[in-house]
Amino acid sequence: MGKRQLRFHHVNFLAFTGAYAWKEAQVMCIVFLYFCNEPTSDGYQLIVASNRDEVYSRPTATARFWAENPNILAGMDLKPGKEGGTWLGITKDGKFAALTNYKQAQQFVNSNAIGRGYLVPDFLKGNDSVREYLQRISDGADNYYGFNLLLGQLSLHGKTVMGYYSNIEETVINMLSPGIHVLSNKTLNCCWPKMVYGRKRFSEILDESCSKQVLIDKLIELLCAQERSFNSSDGKSFTGSHDDRSEENFMDDYDDVCRSIFVRIKEKGYGTRTNTVLLVDAKGHATYVERTMEDDATDPDEAEWRINKWEFDMQDTDNC
Repeated sequence: MGKRQLRFHHVNFLAFTGAYAWKEAQVMCIVFLYFCNEPTSDGYQLIVASNRDEVYSRPTATARFWAENPNILAGMDLKPGKEGGTWLGITKDGKFAALTNYKQAQQFVNSNAIGRGYLVPDFLKGNDSVREYLQRISDGADNYYGFNLLLGQLSLHGKTVMGYYSNIEETVINMLSPGIHVLSNKTLNCCWPKMVYGRKRFSEILDESCSKQVLIDKLIELLCAQERSFNSSDGKSFTGSHDDRSEENFMDDYDDVCRSIFVRIKEKGYGTRTNTVLLVDAKGHATYVERTMEDDATDPDEAEWRINKWEFDMQDTDNC
């Protein structure tokens, strides 16, 4: 298929006025995922493109192989009391995990709940299979804040196992079929407009024949999309500027901010601060690219964005 040109509109986000709306807003990450059990010789068994949206000032270590667990490649939360947690990672033996928060109104949040950030490293460090770990977590799911958890186990023999669990809405373990899946802050593959729009663009990018570097560049471009997505009267999604909204598809400032893949709320020091692209080819060669804002940056437009890249050959495992 011919190459497509992506077009994005620059729009400023509205400021939030009210603590309740702001607390609600702090859940906006997104994960685009594709996996295949029978990739072509020049294809990929796993493709992931993900945004981490967080307070800009939150202490965070950029992705690296962890000194205490050198099998794990991931970023790390350094916030006091949350140290050692992470949102996305992979191991040299092909274990993959990604976490997003689940959007909850504050009155329904258990103030004594356990933080979610350790769910990813606990799986990556352990010996549980995907299903075993999800089952174990589901047994104590009420102890956690709302979360969505994607887990995978890749294999050099071509069989990738991928599972999903949410402790809020779909409280059953879902073993996923190969193909494209999109996750944000509701259930997997739900019809939020930006997820529908992003899924379409993600699919188009994967359909294009291009080199690995061009694929990485296009996926990062997708993760930086600032167009806002809306539902039209016929149930389909479209993108446009703030002026394109209507009363039927726009409810409040929080909804408006959530409508773009790349989130930026400079007035509150919050937004997309890390883009991650992960590719694992048919031979088990992994490429992990992280594009992240410099430390202490408060303006994504003025900040220096650092790009780091890691590559390694996956070790085989039968732990599925």
